[in-house]
Amino acid sequence: MNGQIPGVVSFEGPNGLWADLATGHVPAYSYVVPNQCHDQHGAGNYPPSPTETFDDVFCSNNIFDGGLRQQGDIELEALVSAIKASPVWTRGKTAIVIVWDENDYSQAPVTNQVVLIVDRNYGHQAVQSTNYYTHFSLLKTVETALGLPCLNHACDASTALMSDLFGLGSGRY
Repeated sequence: MNGQIPGVVSFEGPNGLWADLATGHVPAYSYVVPNQCHDQHGAGNYPPSPTETFDDVFCSNNIFDGGLRQQGDIELEALVSAIKASPVWTRGKTAIVIVWDENDYSQAPVTNQVVLIVDRNYGHQAVQSTNYYTHFSLLKTVETALGLPCLNHACDASTALMSDLFGLGSGRY
């Protein structure tokens, strides 16, 4: 816990994510969001405010997309490797979901399709889907897998479960 926001855990330290993964003591559901230096597009607040330095805004001088993508790739690889080296990966059913949600700023028609990867330690591997899914599909799938009630448009009958990607079969793990 960082002492400021309930539920937010640092990656570092004895109570951080790396330590939790090493011992296998993690919650049934973990949601990891990269900071602006590792999300592959940086802070984007230019010019810096009077209290910010150039490095604060551009994450250690990685102002070019290539540098930000590389920094994000390195961090993602470290995280996925730590999860797969953890006892968590060898027990039960575990899935890593990676969503690369970037708008390409195209003009009309704006389809804004995003990449979603589900890497799981069970069932058939290398599954590809041709089904149409939305962000609410991912939410509904997680809610279903954890036995939670649905929220917002995840409750809509038209919102599809990502059964093929998660191997849900009947809609439950």
